[in-house]
Amino acid sequence: MTMRILGAPLRYVQGPGAIDRLAEEVSIVGVGPAAVVIDPVARSLLGERITRQLPDARVMEFGGECTATEIAACAREAGDARLLIGIGGGKAIDTAKGAAIERGVPVAIVPTIASNDSPTSHIAVVYTPEHAVEGVRHMKTNPALVLVDTAVIAAAPRRFLAAGIGDAMSKPYELAGALAGGGLNFFSGRPTELTQAIVARAREILLADGEAAMAAGAPDDAFERVVEATVLLSGLAFESGGLSIAHAMVRGLSIIPALSGLLHGEMVALGTLTQLAAGQGSAEEIRVLAAFFRRLGLPTSFAAFGIAAQADFERMAEVALGAPYALNYYRKLGVVDLVRAMRSLDERR
Repeated sequence: MTMRILGAPLRYVQGPGAIDRLAEEVSIVGVGPAAVVIDPVARSLLGERITRQLPDARVMEFGGECTATEIAACAREAGDARLLIGIGGGKAIDTAKGAAIERGVPVAIVPTIASNDSPTSHIAVVYTPEHAVEGVRHMKTNPALVLVDTAVIAAAPRRFLAAGIGDAMSKPYELAGALAGGGLNFFSGRPTELTQAIVARAREILLADGEAAMAAGAPDDAFERVVEATVLLSGLAFESGGLSIAHAMVRGLSIIPALSGLLHGEMVALGTLTQLAAGQGSAEEIRVLAAFFRRLGLPTSFAAFGIAAQADFERMAEVALGAPYALNYYRKLGVVDLVRAMRSLDERR
């Protein structure tokens, strides 16, 4: 019998001003000197507060792309560090994860935006210098610490939070697809009952509080719940639940120049609607979800980007179906099925 497996960070800390707990939290999870990988924006915002707390930490500025070369350079520069700390956006975080893998040490993650659910995961996506996905690397465990300062998150453009909601809203549908298709999660196990409860609660929070969080000028209860849903609950859901068509579609969407500028969560929003339109969702369910996405400023159609050529739809479908989790669905889909589903979103506008 396949094991039920759930992975999670050792510690998760969230709230306004959480960055000022960094030294205290590092002392709990760390076992020696630390090295920091930080992107330039995060350094300009938080650099002094970080160096004041960790004066002996080696600080390495992220070079802009999470490549094998960048990871190797950070791993070398980290010296005798026994803990890697990734601070900033997703690629800086993944570079810290990659360096931690090469050095065999734990990692702490401090995201400065809530645009996706990667901070809690044991996965690092590596790119080529030309910005194409090269592959995925896996840590042996999830991060030792994830520290989320919601005052920092609230100061970021709301487009990032909307993308995080779009990414998180895929999870109930993708978990259903994985369960129906018999797929395993990212730990090669079956989803636990807890994972299913987490997914349900995340959906409740996002629908109830998503719009209020987008309108909040500073962290409040709704904002805190939505950030937790997009970072922690969604992160646990995708790794310990499994992905499906929504994330498979990201691979297809990313090859179309008109869509390449979209954030990950914006692509996932389109992918989720496509997954429902392929047969999993009713017309009313698609209408309600699309209306919710539109209120957040998320994309809901392909026509809005000027995509109309049949060849483009077929290319997106072919690439998407090459993703391993495209099989996590209640039925096997072909190119014709996905093209029909994508085009139907334009007809529903």
